[in-house]
Parts: sequence; C-alpha cells; structure tokens
Amino acid sequence: MVQPQPDGPMQWDISGEESGGALRVPPELAANEVVTRLLGDNQQLREALRRSNLALRQRCEEMEGWQRKTREDREFLSCRFQEARALVERLAQENHSLQGLVKGPGSSSSYCCSSSQTEDPQGRSVRNGLLDGLQTLEQRERKRVEETDQHTKTTPPHSGTSVCSSMSSILPSFPISFSEVAGKLIGREIGQLSLPMPVEGANEFLQLLKSHKEKLEEGMRELRKKNEELERERDEGEKERERMRRCIEQLRTKLAQAQASNATDEVVQHRSEAQHSSDWYRDLEEKLDHLQKSSAQRDRTEALLKQKDKDYAQMAKDCEALKAQATSLLGELNERQSCLEKSEHERIILEEKLCSKIKTLQVAERELEQQKKQHNVAKDKLLLQTQSLEQALKTERHVVTEEKKKLTQLQHAYTCLFRDYDSKLKAEGGDLCSRLEEAERALALKQDLIDKLKEEVEQQKGSLETVPVLTAQAEIYKADFLAEREAREKLNQKKEELQDQLNQAVAEIDRLKQEATSRVRMEQMKLRHLEEFPARPPHIPPPQAFNTVPPAPSFRNQGLIPVGDQGVTGAEELPDLCCPKCQYQAPDMDTLQIHVMDCIQ
Repeated sequence: MVQPQPDGPMQWDISGEESGGALRVPPELAANEVVTRLLGDNQQLREALRRSNLALRQRCEEMEGWQRKTREDREFLSCRFQEARALVERLAQENHSLQGLVKGPGSSSSYCCSSSQTEDPQGRSVRNGLLDGLQTLEQRERKRVEETDQHTKTTPPHSGTSVCSSMSSILPSFPISFSEVAGKLIGREIGQLSLPMPVEGANEFLQLLKSHKEKLEEGMRELRKKNEELERERDEGEKERERMRRCIEQLRTKLAQAQASNATDEVVQHRSEAQHSSDWYRDLEEKLDHLQKSSAQRDRTEALLKQKDKDYAQMAKDCEALKAQATSLLGELNERQSCLEKSEHERIILEEKLCSKIKTLQVAERELEQQKKQHNVAKDKLLLQTQSLEQALKTERHVVTEEKKKLTQLQHAYTCLFRDYDSKLKAEGGDLCSRLEEAERALALKQDLIDKLKEEVEQQKGSLETVPVLTAQAEIYKADFLAEREAREKLNQKKEELQDQLNQAVAEIDRLKQEATSRVRMEQMKLRHLEEFPARPPHIPPPQAFNTVPPAPSFRNQGLIPVGDQGVTGAEELPDLCCPKCQYQAPDMDTLQIHVMDCIQ
C-alpha cells in the first residue's frame, strides 16, 4: 500500500531545453494512470512544438536565401540592361552621324553624275575628296563592327537588350530609322523588366528588316542603272574622241596644204579656221578629261557596288542568324519570366504557409498554457483524492480484518459441503465413465466388423457374377451401418444429456453453497445485532442524493469507546447509514449490509 506524506508538499521540477523539458513526478503519483497520461501528452506537445519550430526556422532560412538570390539576379539584370542601353545609345549616335555623312556624298555624287558636262575642275576635286572620305568612313565602320562582334562574343546575352545592341553594332550602316526603332524597343524592355518581349515587337523588328532589305535592293537597282548610263556615256565619249582625232588630222593636212600654197587669202582663212579648230580642240580636250574622270569614277562606283553586293550577302546571312538568335532569346526570356512568375507564386504560397504556421504556433502556445492550468487543477484534485483515499484505506483495513474472520468460517462450511457433493459427483462420474467405455468398445467392434466387410468386398469385386449378391450384402451392411449410426447418435444424445445433468448438478451445488454461505452470514449478523444493540425507534431522514461516503471510524469503533463518554460521542457523531436504492435508514453497518443485499436481490 502507498503511505503518502500528508505534510510533505509535492515538488514539480520543470527543466529547460537541456533536460528535455521532463517533469519529475513525486513517487506518490508515479503509478497513477492519469498523471502518466498527462505527462505523455505534455511530452508529445513539447516534441510537436519543437519540430514545428525547426520546420519554420528552416523555411524562413530558405525564404531568406531565395529572396537574396532573386535580389542579386535583379541587380545583375539591371546592370546588364543599363550597359546595353548605354551601348545602344552610343551606337545610335554614331550611326546617326555616319549616315549624315553618307547622305551628303550620295547626293553630291548623284548631282555630279547628272551635271557632269558642266562641272568645273574645283567641283571634281571636291567630289573626289568626298569619295575618299566615304571609303575611309567605310573602313572605320568595318573596324567598329569587328570590335562590337568581339564584345558580343565576350558578353553573354541575358535579355532582349543585348540582342538589340548586337544587331545595331553588326548593322552600323543601316538607316537611322532602324537604330531609332531598336532604341525604342530596348527602352520599352528596360522600362518593363518583369515583362517578356511581346510578339508584336518581334514582328515589328522583322518588318523593319524586310523594309531595309527592300530599300537596299532598290539602291542596288539604281546603282546598276547609273552604271549602265556611265558605260553608255563612256562609249559615246570614246566615239566622240575618235571623231575629234579624225577632224584634227584633217585640219592638220589642210593647214599643211595652206602653208604650201602661199596664198594670202587662203592663209587668212586657214588661220581663222585653225583658230576655230584650236578652240574646238580645247573644248574636246576638256570633254576628254571629263570623260576620263567619269570613267575613273565609274570604276570606283563598280568597286563600291561589288563591295555593297558582298555586304548585302553578308547582311542577309547576319539577318537570318539574328532572326534565329532573336527567336531563341525570346523563348529564353519567356521561360525566365515563367520561372520568375512561378517563384513569385511559390513565395506567396510560402508566406501564406508561414503565416498559418505562426497562427497555429500561437494557438498551440495558448492551448499549452491552458493545459498547464488544467494540469495544475488536476494536480490539486489528485492531492485531495489521495487524502480521501488514505482515509478510506484506513477504514477498509479494519473492515478487511473482520471480513477475513468471516471468510475463515465460511471456508470451513464450504469445505464440508464440498466433500459431500464431491463424493456424489465422483460416484456419478464413475458410472458414466464405465458406460462410455462400454459404448466405445462396442463401437470399436462394429468398426472392426465394417473393416472386415470392406476387405471382403474388395476381394469379390473381380467376379462379375457375384455383383448382385454383393450389392445385396452391401445394402445389408448399409442398413447395419445406419443402425449403428443411429445407435451412436442415441449414445451421443445420452452423453449430452448426462453432461447437461452434470452441469446442472454443479450449478445447483454452487447455488446451494452461495445460499448456505449467505444464510449463515445473515444469521450470524442478526444474532450479533440482537445481542449488541437494543431496540430503538427508527429515524426517518429526509430524502437525499446517492451517498457513497464510507462510515466514520468513530461509528465503527463504538465498542472501544469508554462507557462514560458514549453519550457525548453519540450526540456529536451520529452516522448517516442510508440505503442508496430505497433510502432506508439503518441503525448500524451490519443491518445496512443485510438490507442492501436483500434490496439488490
């Protein structure tokens, strides 16, 4: 039995995280199921809170790392966008300035071609200087294209801005409209960092490329036409020069004839003709110089035309490559945008989960506090229960000693009755066993007979003539077997009836034993009650609720109180002995027990 200490306070040692948050229960409540269950629930709650805290901490660290990574990616992309924008603006300015220079020589060359017959030597020198300047500008453009190609190879493209910058660097001789459109597209993409390049922008870019290609083809056709016109003019100049040579030879012959004739009139006339022919010859020389210069210019334009053809072929290849690269970069940019949207969606989901986890953690903390309060209340209740149980235990010990004495008396009477019933049961059981053995012997004999008959049947199967006889014998054996089966069934029924009789006899013996014990106990209680207590008027108490409080020790030990103090104690502590079923007020505990047993039965 547990012997609690009434004055010793219960000490609960709640340790921190190092000791695992375990509760040290005093030994008085160590074996209590309620306390162990509460401690187990408390430990499970602590473990769940620890796991949830670890999971939330890990998720927070992952979120911080993801945010840091996205911030770095955004900074890197913004830097690359700014660099690309600056590069595109610089190239656009250079392209604008160079195209201004290209438009000036083109107009002057067309003007020179149209007014080649009335141009002076100073205009021709200016035109030649402009053509030389155009060649030097083209060389500079080629050098810059090579530098931009190296730059685009060393810097990987991260967005649509790098694509546009590479396009503007590779195609520096495009018209200014193309560079302006590319700059607009780049500005639009830089303003919308989080949006992918729309399909309309790509279509617009392709349309610009097609329009520029058409313009180049028109320029090529115009240059071819101009080349044909220059060839025609050259042929006409050569014909005119031949014709002038023939005229000069004729004039020289005429002049020689005039000198030989020594005629004054003819000399004057020939001088006038010679003067006129010299003027005409001077004009012809000037035309010849102009034609020579125009032929040189035609050669240069042919070289430029060939170079333009090469540049056009290279430009077409570059355009195809740029189209493929633009489409691939558009797909990559769309994939990056979809990944970014997915990551944003995951971040929102994780933030929602984090908020829900924080709310659940707060709810769990509040529940834990409530459970702690409930545990404290349960602890107080358990303390009160232990004290009441200690008092009840002391009273029950005294009752147990008295019941042990009664038990010894009942055991003696039970042994006497058991001997009588045991002897009767042994006699009946021996008779039944003998009958059962005889039935088993008869069954064994019948089984041997059946086995012998089966052997005979197997021996006589070979003869077909004895089949009807054997069938008749089989029917006879079958009838015998059925009779034997019926006999066995009857025997089994008799066995079952005997077993039922035996069980009924045992039950009757047990009932008689219980009745004898109860009668003996009741007789003893009545005799003791009549001897110890005189008759007194009954006390009918008012109706009350079901009373399960055990009697006070003072009432149970009234025989031990001195005679002089009986009146005082009786007046002070009168026990409330009431039947819980019919509210019968008994004078003492024995009478109450007898009444309760009768009332329950």
